[in-house]
Amino acid sequence: MWHPMSTAETERDTPMPRRGAILVIEDRDDVRQGLAQLLELHGFLVADARTGEDALQLLTSDPEGFALVLLDLMLPGSLSGRDLRMRQLADPSLAVLPTIVVTASDLSQPERVALRPDAWLDKPFRFDDLLELVKRYVVSEGSALQAE
Repeated sequence: MWHPMSTAETERDTPMPRRGAILVIEDRDDVRQGLAQLLELHGFLVADARTGEDALQLLTSDPEGFALVLLDLMLPGSLSGRDLRMRQLADPSLAVLPTIVVTASDLSQPERVALRPDAWLDKPFRFDDLLELVKRYVVSEGSALQAE
């Protein structure tokens, strides 16, 4: 179930969908690969990272190449999803990148607000709900489903 942010938090209206890759940051291989495959079938370009460190390296090496971040908060290693989001918000070139937090973490409302996500999707979720959110931010490059 996704939770829209309050009106005050959504005043920066949803921008026009952008071109670029979706960065899926998820530690579970099956979930990350499954999301990447489904998004690619719907015509989206996808990059993925298993850890916060890998994600930060991808983001900082090509911030213009990404249109959206799908961020799991529970990541292995020294950089949690929460830490990664705070670094993203502190870097002006990364802070503008729309980010959907996709997590099973049970955070309080103040903790959620501090992360300033563009959207929040609680696990487990329906892929259709994620797809509806993704389409608000990213231009599909053409669906493989339509091409066949």
